[in-house]
Amino acid sequence: MQLQDLSLDSIDVYGGTQTRVKTDEEAIAGYAQDMADGAVFPPISVYFDGSTYWLADGFHRYLAAKRNELPTVRAEVQPGGRADALRHALGANVTNGVYRNNADKRHAVEIALEEWTDRANPVLAEICKVSVELVRRCRLEMTQAQRIPATENVTGRDGKSYPTQIEREPRGKSEKSSSDDSGGGGGFSKGKGDPGAAGGTNLELEREARAMIRKGEMNPFELPTLLTATAHDYAETVIALLSTMKTEDPKRTDGLLRIKRWVDRALAGEVDVSIEQAEVDSPTS
Repeated sequence: MQLQDLSLDSIDVYGGTQTRVKTDEEAIAGYAQDMADGAVFPPISVYFDGSTYWLADGFHRYLAAKRNELPTVRAEVQPGGRADALRHALGANVTNGVYRNNADKRHAVEIALEEWTDRANPVLAEICKVSVELVRRCRLEMTQAQRIPATENVTGRDGKSYPTQIEREPRGKSEKSSSDDSGGGGGFSKGKGDPGAAGGTNLELEREARAMIRKGEMNPFELPTLLTATAHDYAETVIALLSTMKTEDPKRTDGLLRIKRWVDRALAGEVDVSIEQAEVDSPTS
């Protein structure tokens, strides 16, 4: 990777690597004003295949520079082509920049499914930094709408080909239960654990989601929706989130003490106490 000042006209922004539903006009205007005021932004990310610079991350910064009629923009240049830039773009802005909304996440998944239909859902979820369940739902909807072809085999994380797991019934019913309506779980034609599964069982999907939440790749407030979430999942998620707090923040110590007071109250058995109530009741607040 190299840092370069690239001409704005030399960067391809129309090659299909913009993965949002739309750019944020307010963010572009704000960036443009900050640039005019002398603010220095992180470099954009591009991939160079020997002839084209493919923009992978930094569309709002690029458009702000364009609006200010700047001749160049600072860029991190990596070797690669359009596919590399697209793969990078699909998982960008998970923890910084203009955060993706739910529509952006779904749009990213749909692009990935159209681009790599033969890849397993966990592979695409990892690329897009979303849950496997979202990829599963999008694949099912897009296949039914004939936007993508149904596949007999998919490629897993290990690069090997596996038979596609077909979901025969709505979640919560197995193949057996479809005839006797007796309930049950699963709903897939084959057993769980297949690394190439296009779908996955509830347990597998939740395991993937819990891991992504702990690593900060999914909204932490989705953790309470997972039946298999444990206290350790909550603890690791909180620690991972707190580790991103800026050490130079002058209110960092106050913030950590506020959290400590809440923890002390919770350990004392006051499990329903809120952060605000802990502050009100604290003699040190």
